[in-house]
Amino acid sequence: MGENIKLYMAILTDGWIRAEVLSFLYPKLRKTNGVTVILENPAKTWMHPISANRNAITKRFLATDCDFLLMLDNDVVPLFNPADFIAADRDVIGFPAKVRQSGGELNWVAYVKNPRNEGYSPVDFTLVDDKITLLKVDVVGTGCILIKRKVLEGMKAPFHTPFDEDGITEMGTDFAFCKRAGEAGFEIFTTPQHVCEHYKTVGLLNVNNYNDIDNIDDRYRKYDMPWGGFSIEPRDWEFIKKVILENNVKTILEFGSGLSSLLMSEFADVVSYEVDGEWADKIKSKASSGLQINMWDGQHIKNSKHYDLVFIDGPRGGENREPSFQAAVKASNRIIVHDAKRSHEIAWQEKYLKDDYNMIARNGFHINSCKYWEARS
Repeated sequence: MGENIKLYMAILTDGWIRAEVLSFLYPKLRKTNGVTVILENPAKTWMHPISANRNAITKRFLATDCDFLLMLDNDVVPLFNPADFIAADRDVIGFPAKVRQSGGELNWVAYVKNPRNEGYSPVDFTLVDDKITLLKVDVVGTGCILIKRKVLEGMKAPFHTPFDEDGITEMGTDFAFCKRAGEAGFEIFTTPQHVCEHYKTVGLLNVNNYNDIDNIDDRYRKYDMPWGGFSIEPRDWEFIKKVILENNVKTILEFGSGLSSLLMSEFADVVSYEVDGEWADKIKSKASSGLQINMWDGQHIKNSKHYDLVFIDGPRGGENREPSFQAAVKASNRIIVHDAKRSHEIAWQEKYLKDDYNMIARNGFHINSCKYWEARS
């Protein structure tokens, strides 16, 4: 794309805007190379219903010479600069936030057509390759959306919400817009690794099934060891435990002893390799009979046994973990990598796992997330 692209940005309001939008997003937008940002007057973007608001914004946008429209709900804050995606030159890009849907489930607002029926299914971002920046989908949410001018020029009332003969909505505004855009031949994308925070004036927690694992889960207290730091987080343990239970794991080889060693040993026999003698002694003092901790130099390991699962979380420092990966691929068909989005762990996964293992699941895109791999054979 050429220089001096013009971006028209409008924030839909209810008379207020999240402070995070002003403090976090505005400075980034104004520093976007080659992009001039035209900010819509917020006094004009307070209208109901929301479909009318979006159509009014579109009309004002088309009256300018701007190339792209960025619409943002007042409770959605992108954790990146959405204007950077202008360079991708796509028709429609929806930057996902989480919403709670009718069944109580939290999903990212990105959907594909369900081949088994006429409906749509939310995209499971945990199954998307982390090299994919832009993922083609059928429907995105409009809470934070970037639209090329040509998409809107020939579309009358693009955000009109269709109603049936009984006055009941047939589909939401987001789905209706994406359906019209798709039928007109335009392509729709989402960004699995660039997501938005969704603030609500009402909670997103399911009060009927509330489970605050940080507060009510007292397993860590049993061992007098906190979550986090150099230890796993509650979400990591839930992920690991699910792999253990679903695959009937009975033996585990671990690199990097800690709270994970103790928790895993409640479900399987764990052999853990550690380089810090003082730390190993601390974990041993809390261990049950299901845990064996071996000292090693972080470089050389003699192991001829096969394990149901390997968990890689050491030695500390991702640059030191290559020997752990070398040993892991010889020891098991199942491997969980902690800190999976750090640069060194990404490199070791590319080198030792990518060719012979499938990435089955992950528990997020945060830098300390876990990835679960299974050997293809």
